[in-house]
Amino acid sequence: ISDPLTGLYNRRHFFELASKEFYRARRYGKNLSLVMLDLDDLKMINDTYGHLVGDQMLIFVAGQCHRQLRKADLAARFGGAEFILLLPETGLDQAMQVAWRLRDAVARGMTTEQGVVVVSGVSLGVSAIDPACKTLELMVNRADQALYTAKASGKNRVCAWVDGQVRSFA
Repeated sequence: ISDPLTGLYNRRHFFELASKEFYRARRYGKNLSLVMLDLDDLKMINDTYGHLVGDQMLIFVAGQCHRQLRKADLAARFGGAEFILLLPETGLDQAMQVAWRLRDAVARGMTTEQGVVVVSGVSLGVSAIDPACKTLELMVNRADQALYTAKASGKNRVCAWVDGQVRSFA
C-alpha cells in the first residue's frame, strides 16, 4: 500500500481510499480538493548531484507533504517525481493555501548529508469538487491540466481549475 522510497501511499491504494472520500463528498455535499505536484527538474538534480541525492529530494518532498497536511488528508506518490494529495472537507481556497505552503517549503531547499543545499521548485495543480465533477477521474484530470499549465508557464507555480478553465497563480 505504500511507496518504498517515500513511505507515502502508492497510487493504487490512494485511489482506493480517494474513491470512498469522493463518494462521501458527492453524497453529502461536502468540500473536497485535490492537489497534484511535480518536483521540477529532477533530472537536472540527478545529473548534477547523483541519483542518491535525487532520491533524497523525493523523500524530502514527501516529508514536506506530511508536515503540511492534516491526518485526514491523503498523500501518495503518483509516479516518478509526481505526488497527489486529497484534502477532505477542504474548499479550493484552502487547498490553494496548502499548495502555496508546499511550494514555499520545498523552495527553501534540502541539505544533503555532505552539507550541500539542493534547491528545487515544485509545480502544483489544484482542483475541487463541484456539481459538474461527477467522477474522481475528472477531478484528477482537472488537477493534472492545472499542473501541466504550471509547468508550461514557468514551473514553481500553482495553477487551479476554476469555473471550467485553468488559472495561473505565481
